[in-house]
Amino acid sequence: MKLVNSDEFTAVFNHKKRLSSENLFLYYRPNEMGKNRLGFVVPKRIEKLAVRRNYMRRSLREIFKSIFKSNHNYSFDFIVSIKKTFYKDDFHSLKAQVDSLFLKLPH
Repeated sequence: MKLVNSDEFTAVFNHKKRLSSENLFLYYRPNEMGKNRLGFVVPKRIEKLAVRRNYMRRSLREIFKSIFKSNHNYSFDFIVSIKKTFYKDDFHSLKAQVDSLFLKLPH
């Protein structure tokens, strides 16, 4: 599922729980839905080209989809905020970054 409206994003940001890696910030908040929800923030100041911003979102969505399939014990709202641009060559290192962030999450 996706985080859709600004109230959902604001609730996650106001929870003030954040993990960080080289390329991204992961904001999270426990939810009562029993499902994980995901939202993305890819600022234009980080990457000017819409094609690359969309690629970053798609790549991260696939990484999170594989993590959510293997870990059913999470029930969080996540917002992924990009702090440094990446492209196709960086996919495997990005997956490793996201995996390490998930190891730091509280259970």
